[in-house]
Amino acid sequence: MAYTKDEIDYPSVTTILGVLGKGDALNYWAAGCAVEFIRSHLDIIHENDNHKINDMMSMAKKAFKEVSGEALTVGSIVHDMIEQYIKTGKAPDTDNDQAQNGFLAFLEWESKNHVRWIQSELDLFHEGLLYAGRTDAIAEVNGHLYLIDFKTSKGFYDDYKKQLAAYREAYNYSFGYSIENIGCLRLDKDTGECEWKDYTKGADKAFDAFTSLLGFYYKDKKRRLNNNPRAKEQY
Repeated sequence: MAYTKDEIDYPSVTTILGVLGKGDALNYWAAGCAVEFIRSHLDIIHENDNHKINDMMSMAKKAFKEVSGEALTVGSIVHDMIEQYIKTGKAPDTDNDQAQNGFLAFLEWESKNHVRWIQSELDLFHEGLLYAGRTDAIAEVNGHLYLIDFKTSKGFYDDYKKQLAAYREAYNYSFGYSIENIGCLRLDKDTGECEWKDYTKGADKAFDAFTSLLGFYYKDKKRRLNNNPRAKEQY
């Protein structure tokens, strides 16, 4: 994914973080999807029914794609609901039960903290290092200014700190403003529970790791990024 500003294409932070693969956490998740698929279809298997078994195994290999697509859809709905709420102060409706659970988790967290929303869904461009991304929100939380990302994942993953650190640096570069604190709010779409994690400690080190990945991204192969001077250097 790329963002475009002034006819220049910028690679997204999530694209850059993906250059080394998805990592063990998502590999285990994909394997788990396959296991759950097989378990839910055991009733159609009969002894020595090799044809059905082979078909099931083939389908199980692809089960994570369907689950992933559904998760992305739910995540997008939750993000849209939160954006509408921040901008209007009104809670939007949805027919998606999982998205509703995620949004209610968000409201629960907000009710337990002193939160003043400042910006939401803000595109960020680091014109010096040539990358971009979108932060979910800027807010004062209990008296401290935070750059915040909302997640509907099953847990907190290692890349979240690097992602937020990259957003923070892009925000500070773009606006000449020094945001120090970064945090992630995980909204469980199954249980409706919320979990907050402050990623401020160690963020500088995480950004150093991100810039190493960014350098690798540009040098690894030819990048099709229009008018991007850093990409042109690799041709």
